[in-house]
Amino acid sequence: MKMWKSEAGLTLVELTVVMAVMGVFIAALTSILMVAFDVHAEIVQENREEAGTVLLGQHLERMIKSCDRAMSFQLVDNPKATASADDKQALRIWVGQKSGTDMYVFYYVDPDKKTMCFEYGETLDGTSGNPRMELGSGVLASKWEIYSGGGSHYISCTLSLEPAGGGGGTPRQETVKFALKSEQNSDRSP
Repeated sequence: MKMWKSEAGLTLVELTVVMAVMGVFIAALTSILMVAFDVHAEIVQENREEAGTVLLGQHLERMIKSCDRAMSFQLVDNPKATASADDKQALRIWVGQKSGTDMYVFYYVDPDKKTMCFEYGETLDGTSGNPRMELGSGVLASKWEIYSGGGSHYISCTLSLEPAGGGGGTPRQETVKFALKSEQNSDRSP
């Protein structure tokens, strides 16, 4: 009596070919995933930078709209000694009086921390210990304009921001502009 042997299975050659094909497929898939992860990381970084700028713009808009009164807005000197020659301005907004003293909020760039600062107090001299909050990130400088003329009133701020992705290159410029209802006389404080 002769026994029949089952021939179900793979030969060594077939197994080698299948492993080689799977290796090529896995290498291609890994390469695609690595590129996708790099793109994802870049998009997350850009979104983080844009989110800081958007939040800064929203904060500015809320504050400016809530304080839209005649002669509420003026430009004063940036208290930071390290501010660039182009960024020697801070926006001062009169918010009312507290115990008979005029109170203001100030927006200015801290070039050392690369943030826009929001400060509340009587003066902006860098030594008064005013309550302060940092807004946004990657802010290198700001240029403010207060305009009233021809029936148009607005405040604009051109932000100089770090290049996208934090790499080298030219700083990005972003301008935010807020329409005002009331007339403002001057860019500079008396």
